[in-house]
Amino acid sequence: MKHLYMMRHGQTLFNVRRRIQGSCDSPLTELGIKQAKAAKELIKDISFDHYYSSTAERASDT
Repeated sequence: MKHLYMMRHGQTLFNVRRRIQGSCDSPLTELGIKQAKAAKELIKDISFDHYYSSTAERASDT
């Protein structure tokens, strides 16, 4: 059986300002960094065959 896990990036500066990001990149906020660290803890015991991420800084940082 295969499982697919999907995760959205943490909160960004544009999220806080209610701006559309699209292809523009916006850095993670302090909350976004905390969210990314919390996500890391949630998935730390899962064995992944592959990882895929957008090249957007917000996604890569998360």
